[in-house]
Amino acid sequence: MKKIISAVSVSLLLVLSGCFDIREEIFLEKNGSGRYTSTIDMSQLKEMLTALKSMMPDSSGGGGKDEFSELNSLDSLQQLWKDIDQVPGITDVKREKKDDMVFQVSFRFADINALNTAMTKRNKNEDPEKIVSGDFYSFSKGNFACNDTSFGGLNDVMKGMNSGAEGGSDSTAMALNMMKGFMGDMKYTSIYHLPGKVSSYSNKEAKLSEDGKTLTLEINFSDTEKPQSLKNNIQYKK
Repeated sequence: MKKIISAVSVSLLLVLSGCFDIREEIFLEKNGSGRYTSTIDMSQLKEMLTALKSMMPDSSGGGGKDEFSELNSLDSLQQLWKDIDQVPGITDVKREKKDDMVFQVSFRFADINALNTAMTKRNKNEDPEKIVSGDFYSFSKGNFACNDTSFGGLNDVMKGMNSGAEGGSDSTAMALNMMKGFMGDMKYTSIYHLPGKVSSYSNKEAKLSEDGKTLTLEINFSDTEKPQSLKNNIQYKK
């Protein structure tokens, strides 16, 4: 049982270390350039880490440093955005620890192509075996769209957890269901700051700010009654 929890929990923690509460913001400018910010809040992991470490007292392997201590550092964030500085059109990259287990990365993008390349590199760093690429975002004057259907790879993770729970042993299913329980409070928030007032948007779960220039879409993965999609086609005044 201990080995199962160790193998499942540690691997999922490493995969999901950047995926519990995610807040992504795009500050779009008139010419299609702008700034991207991603804030990763793993503070909800504290209780889970404590519980797992109590079940795995020798997780350090005798080396004095366990797998979990890596999560409360910038290491996971730096790995996720490794070499982002080398993407053409990506500048002013900042990686910061904002609070205990709260990390942020931000950068300027020269155009939408640069932003899409950065997103592809992020996904490649997260899972080299399965690269999700393409036009995550598209832009033309008066129009901005999010075309991402992967949630940065979260869809595949959830499918894998479901299939593992259904087809594995009772112990494996119990471990996976425990992890899914912790993921129940996970939120993914996308915020788009447009250079003009929004005239229409396709994702009706999004909320428009009072000044009409900012759209906020919050998705709670425990809410299965609502469509969970980041896709949004936004029209705004040029």
